[in-house]
Amino acid sequence: MLKRFTINQLLFVSHLMLVLVLIAGMSASRYQSEWESRVNYANERAERTLTPLVRDFSAAVAGRNYANLMMPSQNEALFNIGELLFLDIQGKSDYSENSVSVRYSREHMTVWRTDVTQDEINDVSARKNTLMAALDNPENQDKVRNRKLNFVLNKTVDDLNALQKSTRLSSSFTPRWPPSSHSEKAFQLHQEDEVLIVQLPLINKNGGHVWAVFDAANLFTLKQQIFITLAIEAFVALCVSLLLIIGVTHWLVAPLSRLAKRIDHDIEHLDISDLEELRRNDEIGVLARGLHTLTLKAQTQMKILRHQSDTDALTGLAGRHSYTEHADAFFQATRAENKLFGIVVCDIDHFKAFNDTFGHGRGDVVIKSTANAILSALRKDDLCFRIGGEEFVALLQIENASALETVAERMRCSVEDLAIPHAAESAVVTLSIGALLITPSASAMSFSDAFDEADSLLYRAKRSGRNQIAIGTLQDQKPPPRKESSDRKTTEIMD
Repeated sequence: MLKRFTINQLLFVSHLMLVLVLIAGMSASRYQSEWESRVNYANERAERTLTPLVRDFSAAVAGRNYANLMMPSQNEALFNIGELLFLDIQGKSDYSENSVSVRYSREHMTVWRTDVTQDEINDVSARKNTLMAALDNPENQDKVRNRKLNFVLNKTVDDLNALQKSTRLSSSFTPRWPPSSHSEKAFQLHQEDEVLIVQLPLINKNGGHVWAVFDAANLFTLKQQIFITLAIEAFVALCVSLLLIIGVTHWLVAPLSRLAKRIDHDIEHLDISDLEELRRNDEIGVLARGLHTLTLKAQTQMKILRHQSDTDALTGLAGRHSYTEHADAFFQATRAENKLFGIVVCDIDHFKAFNDTFGHGRGDVVIKSTANAILSALRKDDLCFRIGGEEFVALLQIENASALETVAERMRCSVEDLAIPHAAESAVVTLSIGALLITPSASAMSFSDAFDEADSLLYRAKRSGRNQIAIGTLQDQKPPPRKESSDRKTTEIMD
């Protein structure tokens, strides 16, 4: 699957995935840390609020003193804790082993008992009736005694009303957050109700606990704000990362793309010396400089190979490849300058017999010596090629037929003057030469036709006894007809 991606796409996608994973992981971790920190802070603040009250609650529970737990000042103190929604106090008296159970609700703005029994109500009611009967007794009409009885009666009525109110509230009110049965210090956060539940132990001998419910709406609002803030930060981080990814990808891939486009050319004409990547100090710069060095070495080797392919290894003359590359171009250039063109084709006489008699090693020496002799007979601007085993071609820009004959004769004589012994009738190594002069008027003549005509003249010289020159001139507008037989006779040749 990865093979379907370009390097640019692969770098972009891989870096983007890495950035997304990092941003998501860091945002989640930060969110969790920030949220836990806020929750712990809210819990600590709730505990600090309840801690001073826990001491009073513990003392009241220890003595089973409901008056202290339910006095108006205590109720006001609980009401002033603005976020407190519900409070439940459960414990045992340190002296009577009787349980103590008191609740507070902001909804009712009061504290009430949840452990009231009917017997207690009956006892207080009976006491009330007794006090009322005592007030009606003539013996208690004394002013001081009457005042005391009224005071006790009023207190008894208040106690009865408190007991009846506690009974009504206990039967009608069911907290949405049932108190926990555990007495150890703990807290819970209810997301659905947006409340914080805190539980603290009492410090009296027989123990107990205070179970409080706080409004946590602000905390959950803060949670949403944390989420929005982190989402914005994550989005900004993603945008910045995308810019960095695009920049880094461009920094890495663009130079490689430029290098790839450059090397997608013929190495012979490849030039990357102007690329700015050559001046970079990173790995891409090392790659670019290495490629530049490799290109220069390859071009140098190609020049050497081209020279070797253009040059005949034995004689040092231009070889067959150079002949194919330059002969027709030289011919066309001469015609374009409206000059006479001369082509000389020569062949060593009886060379096969020489090889058969003296061996190929001596034959190579003869070819080399012959090449040197031919080259010495030519002029500075003339071209000379070895196109076969013992066959040579010379191309000339010539003044006239006489000058062509002079050069050809000089070539023949130079070889003969070497006086290389031969087993043939001539006793020495000699050349047979076919020379053809082409005038500008022969415009329809191609170089291939010219070579064929010169080659035919060479065979005429061989048939005429060898070690001689057959020379001709082409000056008409029509190309010579094709040869009709294997004897390589020529037509329209003017001797």
